[in-house]
Amino acid sequence: MARESCFCSWVGDLEDREPVYAGAGEWGLSCPMCGHLDRLEAWSEAARGWTLSEAARRRESTVESTSDRRLYSEPPQASVRSLPLSASAEG
Repeated sequence: MARESCFCSWVGDLEDREPVYAGAGEWGLSCPMCGHLDRLEAWSEAARGWTLSEAARRRESTVESTSDRRLYSEPPQASVRSLPLSASAEG
């Protein structure tokens, strides 16, 4: 885990960012506050793959944990785009 800060002043674990398809077969991590995209270009394929997989796992677990709240008429969390399993296995 790596602590990360964004230009918008958001601070958190890098893996708490949202996996987003960046085009041309590449994935990046988006800031949960402002949407700034970090393509992780300087990272090794192994480190990038692990980080994207962990971010996708955390996002899926967040969606599952908030699904009960929707039953009680609390505001739902924004929809989450998940990293496909096939993309996380590459690299």
